[in-house]
Amino acid sequence: MTQRAEPEIVLFSPENISGVAALAARCFTTPWSEAIYRRELENPQSVGFACIADGEVIGMIHCNYVLDELTLNTLCVDEAYRRQGIARRLWDAASGMMRGVCTVCYLEVRESNTAAQALYRSLGFVQTGYRPRYYSLPEEAAVLMTAQLTD
Repeated sequence: MTQRAEPEIVLFSPENISGVAALAARCFTTPWSEAIYRRELENPQSVGFACIADGEVIGMIHCNYVLDELTLNTLCVDEAYRRQGIARRLWDAASGMMRGVCTVCYLEVRESNTAAQALYRSLGFVQTGYRPRYYSLPEEAAVLMTAQLTD
């Protein structure tokens, strides 16, 4: 029996950005386009990591930062690979890179996405706000969450 290689966490690159966009399209109702992710490769205040398994992008995280504030824009894992610690590994890569640069991280998550909210709480995020009708397709509120990046 062939043993699968451990999924690898790598920075976004021109070689994996198509896979990143394809994963986003599978995971989100209003995903960013490949063109947007390609532009983010050129943004010096953008941080993106992909999780690669068997040559495919199976997870990704994308953040932007301004001064000492990090914003987690997207974090997703292919449905077949969920609940294996991949999202945590992606968060550890991004937050580890930004510790010492940023002191706080912000995100918004759909109110109905209780699994993501539980993950974020396990990563140290706490709810700090609520935005009614923030999302579309379907219309839904956003739960705002914040985590400190200092030790």
